[in-house]
Amino acid sequence: MKIERFVNSVFESNSYILHENGNAIIIDIGDFNPINQYINQLNLSVEALFITHTHYDHIYGINEFLRSFPNALVYTSSFGKAALSRSNWNFSRYHDDPIEIDSPAIRAVDERDSIKVFDNYKVKIIPTPGHDKSCLTYRIGDALFTGDSYIPGIKVIASFPNSNRNEAKMWYDRLKDMAGKYDIYPGHGICNYRG
Repeated sequence: MKIERFVNSVFESNSYILHENGNAIIIDIGDFNPINQYINQLNLSVEALFITHTHYDHIYGINEFLRSFPNALVYTSSFGKAALSRSNWNFSRYHDDPIEIDSPAIRAVDERDSIKVFDNYKVKIIPTPGHDKSCLTYRIGDALFTGDSYIPGIKVIASFPNSNRNEAKMWYDRLKDMAGKYDIYPGHGICNYRG
């Protein structure tokens, strides 16, 4: 499985494309054009978008994603599904780019779910609320996609309306403990590989 990181123009958030044998999934969707160019260049078939949390800088390419890949599913938490339909919850209203989506492609997932991707991988869902109620971390093989719940060396911001400082600290500490076992792909900044 190959993992490609894209640094977006809004707050330098990260998006990731994971692909194997011509199939791809995306984790978070910011600047759509570079991601779409990469997909087209490699002739990839996009199966799904996994959202780590529904803050604007991690979702602002979602409308273009849904138009371009109508058969792909979008995975988020149940709170994230609600937040995608409310521009004040996902903060898009404050960026003059209101996102309010209610699509059958959007699926709410929780820790009981494990989603098969490619031939030999499953996406394990780890709810990690704190930075936002919608936060999810995804474990795929030896990789952890932590969004803003854990950015190595950076304190989690937990001052948003749907933040919880105690949960943010708890999940930061738990994910930090896991960092020795997994490669960390955060929502901002560089990746942290084991060893």
